[in-house]
Amino acid sequence: MRKPAAFIVLFLVVLSANGFASDDKDKLTAAEIINKYLAAAGGREALAKIKSRVAIGTARKDSDASAPMAVMSEAPNRVSAIYQFEGFNWQLTYDGSKAIVRPILTRANAPVMHKYEEMLATGTMFNGISLYNVLAGPEADSLKLEAKGTRKVKGRPAYTVEIKRASDRALLYFDAETFMWVRTDYGSVQLTREMKGLTNAYESKDQETTFDFYVETSDFKQVDGIKLPFKFEIVATAPILKQKNVGTIVATITEYRQNIEIDPKMFQ
Repeated sequence: MRKPAAFIVLFLVVLSANGFASDDKDKLTAAEIINKYLAAAGGREALAKIKSRVAIGTARKDSDASAPMAVMSEAPNRVSAIYQFEGFNWQLTYDGSKAIVRPILTRANAPVMHKYEEMLATGTMFNGISLYNVLAGPEADSLKLEAKGTRKVKGRPAYTVEIKRASDRALLYFDAETFMWVRTDYGSVQLTREMKGLTNAYESKDQETTFDFYVETSDFKQVDGIKLPFKFEIVATAPILKQKNVGTIVATITEYRQNIEIDPKMFQ
């Protein structure tokens, strides 16, 4: 009778040990996660050879037809995205020292514009599409990075890393299998709904809506030895969107051009 009992105890000990080993394997530091991402993307040396990059494609918002868009960037810290929507161009630019968002939004929507400016300044906007990537740049060693466990992005587990600096912070997601950079969370914005007119219905003057801002990237393919996303989504609100208060603009990239000359006016 003792042998089966002893075997069961031994089996449980081994199973427990294997469980702890598996848990330890899943616990990666922030630095390890970032290093695995950079290696999976092509390696630091290959990434450092790219001095300029243009991503060309189309974007969809609301139920509108696809519109031309492009993300242009130059190392170390300039990036500009331009969406040529019907009736207006939407521009999100960081010129190396300040963020530029056009068209300028109304006073009621100013917090949204300021959020985009903060996102641009972090050096993480558009995830790995842009060359203004603080994870691969000279700033990386001075960043405060902290692993925050795993979460799911579109049903797949992802490692999360919080990046903190004096002026901003963001939460980055890296696919647990491929280590591709698949999402960035930038926090939320609260907007107070404007009163449109007098009615008999009671409404609070301080009715607020909270919008979470993030960027997601997917459909990764090799380009000149570097793995880059060919699809990305960015949160947008009215008045950029016409049919809803908040949603996403989905862009499909059809072509990357690297190490080409970019007109400086694109960053103004």
